[in-house]
Amino acid sequence: MADIYSGDSRLEHKLSVTSEGRDISLLEFSKTVEPSDMLDAQRKQSVVSRVDGVPFARLAKADFRQFAQASSLVQSDHERLLWQLANILFNDEIEDDISAGVPHQLRSKYLHRIKKDRLSRLWEGIVREKHAQATGQFSSAEERAFYLLCSHRVEEACKLLIASQNFHLATLVAQIGRDPTTRADMAKQIEMWRQNNVYSEMSEPVRALYELLAGNALRSEGKSTGALEDRVSTFTFSERFELDWFQAFGLRLWYSITDDEPIEAAVCQFVDDLYEGNEPAFPSPPNQDSTLDRESPLWVLLKVYSTTRGAVRSVHLHAQEFPAALLPESVSGDKLSNRLSFQLCQLLATSIGRHDSFQLNTTQLDQLVWDYAWELSCGGTLGRALFVLLHLSRASDRERAIKETLARFAPQLPESVTLEGQTNAMWQYLTQDLQLPESWVWVSKALYARDTGDAAREVDYLVRGKNWNDAHATFCRIVGPTAVIEGDYATLEMLVSGFGEEPERKVRGWATGGGIYEDFLRLATARGGKRDATRLTRLVSALVKMADKVSQGSGVEGLEERVAFREMSRAVASWTGREDTKTIELSSVLNLPLTGDARLAQTAEMSRRYYSLVMAGGY
Repeated sequence: MADIYSGDSRLEHKLSVTSEGRDISLLEFSKTVEPSDMLDAQRKQSVVSRVDGVPFARLAKADFRQFAQASSLVQSDHERLLWQLANILFNDEIEDDISAGVPHQLRSKYLHRIKKDRLSRLWEGIVREKHAQATGQFSSAEERAFYLLCSHRVEEACKLLIASQNFHLATLVAQIGRDPTTRADMAKQIEMWRQNNVYSEMSEPVRALYELLAGNALRSEGKSTGALEDRVSTFTFSERFELDWFQAFGLRLWYSITDDEPIEAAVCQFVDDLYEGNEPAFPSPPNQDSTLDRESPLWVLLKVYSTTRGAVRSVHLHAQEFPAALLPESVSGDKLSNRLSFQLCQLLATSIGRHDSFQLNTTQLDQLVWDYAWELSCGGTLGRALFVLLHLSRASDRERAIKETLARFAPQLPESVTLEGQTNAMWQYLTQDLQLPESWVWVSKALYARDTGDAAREVDYLVRGKNWNDAHATFCRIVGPTAVIEGDYATLEMLVSGFGEEPERKVRGWATGGGIYEDFLRLATARGGKRDATRLTRLVSALVKMADKVSQGSGVEGLEERVAFREMSRAVASWTGREDTKTIELSSVLNLPLTGDARLAQTAEMSRRYYSLVMAGGY
């Protein structure tokens, strides 16, 4: 059975059921919680405002620099590269040693050159790290020199050629990628060599070096006709030297475009070669097969930059749809790891805005938000999950999702203040930073209190959430009766006072519900036994009206309420019996929902009073 889930460490065995010879294993998703640094970086750049009455989060601006800095703390090298590349492409305000060499007044003019130099430096680092030991596997100096050029190590390639006594080629390689005229001349020279059968005397690595000098980063065209000894093979550099797409694109960036041409010129070249099927080095995501047709997110960033910011165009460079171009499978290699896809899409949407080449599918983006919030919820991170849910496009979806999440995490929801009387930090985060209505939090806490059978807390939370009618219903059904029966006037006082001044304006049926308990409370706790006659008369009248309900009720449902009414009636009868109450007809007291013994005692008291009056009148 362990084989079922051994392939995914996030699935933990929870329960096994055996029935009719079958074993059913229930697995639990156990997501390792990521550090919060990256999402915190986004939250600091976000603003939360009420849209259609519901909080909505959006980025105030897309500052890729902060994400590039925060990414130094993540474990994934791939993610660090993504943020570094995005920062280079979409941040025009980077201050570094490259921009320092350009006067401020000229930076906008040469921004494309500055970005290209930054990308070149980043790409060199990527290729050199991925292929640090690769040159040792080649036998000839020319082949090793070509491979050094694949990581833009021009000086080392020249030294290697000099050491092998190939001074002419070393001299040419020293000038590679600089002069358009030299490239054009070399292209003509190569064609002459091919026509005059000189190419057949050169090795493939030497031919590849000359092709690079001519600005050709794709392949070397051979010759399939003529005498056998004059025929020359055709080969692409990627196949012949087993290059990956990083090296293949780097060749175009460094040697196929001029110094003054922008990044998008190299991107368009690579796009055209891929589209026409000439370039076999497909930009697949890390550790994924090219047959899946998924593209590396690094390549996606290069393309979206070229289509939205670049000046060079290609008919094969089409508009891209997001988040489809940056789904978790491509970005993180895991369908259940949505954070990086979510953040890239959010920042790109903010940075680019509306653009024909940047198509944002709102439905898919909302689904990505749902998926990431679910992932965070599984990890038990309430605050982050709620922040992510604030990015849903529709107000109704945001409200429903937030309320459901609050209900799921209800046991963890904080009180508004700590035991020391200070504002709770989590409460402040929920109600001020995320701008969640306090009533949503209180209602979620009330639902949990109901689930645990704590009706008093339920009413208290509903009152704090100004959910007056629901609070009143629970108060009249459970809490009020229980407090009366137990003589718990402190709880009764706390809850009744929670409804505030003039509760009859807030609550439907207050006079025949909570008002009865309020009148009873004030009379029962009257100082010095001086009870308000008006309030007592009103209470007697209300209890008399409830007599039919009490007498007709049966069973468990409403039992506490019926008992409470009888207890209040007994107390009222006792007060009227002991006090000189002229405002209440004693006969009306007999109409109260009294128990048998209480009614008998009240009848006896009325008889005693009556005959006392008769005897007093006789004398």
